[in-house]
Amino acid sequence: MQVSIDTIIPALSITVSLAEKSVEKVVRENLNGVTIQDIVFDDYTYHSKRAAYIALELGNALQLDEDTYKDLYMCSLLHDIGYGNVLYKNYSVDEIIGIHCLEGSNIVKHIPKICYLSDAILYHHEHWDGNGVFQKKETEIPIISQILRMSDIIDSEYNTHAPYFEQKDKIKGLISDNVNRIFSQHIYEAFLKISSADEFWLNLENNRYLDLVIKHLIPPIDIKLNMQELINIGEIFADMIDAKSEFTAMHSRGIAELAYMVSKHIGYDDEKCLKMKLAGLFHDIGKLAIPSKILDKNGPLDGDEFSRIKSHAYFTRLILDSMDGIEEISNWASNHHEKLNGNGYPRGISGDLLSEECRVMAVCDIYQALTEDRPYRKGMNKDMAFCILDTMVEDGSICKIAVENLKNALG
Repeated sequence: MQVSIDTIIPALSITVSLAEKSVEKVVRENLNGVTIQDIVFDDYTYHSKRAAYIALELGNALQLDEDTYKDLYMCSLLHDIGYGNVLYKNYSVDEIIGIHCLEGSNIVKHIPKICYLSDAILYHHEHWDGNGVFQKKETEIPIISQILRMSDIIDSEYNTHAPYFEQKDKIKGLISDNVNRIFSQHIYEAFLKISSADEFWLNLENNRYLDLVIKHLIPPIDIKLNMQELINIGEIFADMIDAKSEFTAMHSRGIAELAYMVSKHIGYDDEKCLKMKLAGLFHDIGKLAIPSKILDKNGPLDGDEFSRIKSHAYFTRLILDSMDGIEEISNWASNHHEKLNGNGYPRGISGDLLSEECRVMAVCDIYQALTEDRPYRKGMNKDMAFCILDTMVEDGSICKIAVENLKNALG
């Protein structure tokens, strides 16, 4: 099994948007300084794509070589990936800027075949005059980082709720005022080329059509990941999910190991066992869209909160379905809360529509959750957990054979 990395990277970018969706306030840095603001989700949903659009236009104006242009595209989508690990922590505003660069660089270091891009992510908040986060200056800053800095600033300064003609001159002035301070003359001249046309500003204004706008700018990327490399990607996703809560710190990896063990016991071939492990690593990625105050609530959830929790399986499918080549894995992962009697979520499917693999994932998820500590209870021992699973078999919620396979796999 091989999957192209050009479907993985946009999915990673989506997770950043979901992480930002789940917080009430977001750090915003522009030429007027760093602030914490109430989040306007529409702005941040499209931030990576808009930054990618700006970066690719700058890359064309700078006549980057083919390989650098491809690297620029990948970095522009991934530049804020470090936010997923810092938005839930009690960092100061100034700390968040540097820490998200470090976190993002560290994540990219572990992405197979593009780990060399980590420095470009690390230095995307540097200033040409050396007054940036890590005090790199001038040509010490990778050209990709320099382009990302300008792209980030332009998008931060741009107000998607105001007409472009009311703000483009102000943004041009701000950029001009910071030449040889934040930006090099070389990058500034590229900006002058792309910003002279109204089309550039109209493209920023029309979020809904951004996919069409950027489509012709996206370079072909022929990088394939094998199964073990996909497992590495899955572990990155799992770490992003589990970083949200101390109570689920190892939940995704635990599900992955259980699913793998049960698959081995059933007798699946090696590749299918690894696919099940990958589904376990991916299954809760949608929880990035759920506020931590709900995930960590020390008490029963009200109706609205439970509805928000249930939506995580929907978001899991949304992310995984954006990746070509993992359709089976997406199905197994996103159906882990469906029930045989049709009382599950988010689709309410039942019976024969739930494959053996989906049934195994559901049972592994319930067992893992029961045996883990939660804000409102301590984790159960194995016997207590299986007592509950057996009761769920009796009421028609979960599969008896899947439960027996889990028992036998655990010895």
